[in-house]
Amino acid sequence: MGKNNGKRYSEEFRQGAIKLVLENEQSVAEACRNLGVSRGTMERWLAAEADSQEPDKIRLQQLENEVRQLRKEKADLEDTVDILKKAAAIFSQGQRKSTR
Repeated sequence: MGKNNGKRYSEEFRQGAIKLVLENEQSVAEACRNLGVSRGTMERWLAAEADSQEPDKIRLQQLENEVRQLRKEKADLEDTVDILKKAAAIFSQGQRKSTR
């Protein structure tokens, strides 16, 4: 099992730490010392940042979001069709009774 010392870092803190290494050109070791973050944690954050910047991964994420949205819209449309079918059946029964 992994060691969990209970520390949780905000997204703002993570982005600031990443910025220190990538933009301010601090070494990973120096940034870790200054921020009190383990080297493994900092390396995971940097790897995740690098992954999020790759064009293929960005496009894949966009497509996954689009698929999710389209599935939701499809489900909503299917619900609408079901409601309209039931309404049409009710109205057609009412018309048959009134013509008798």
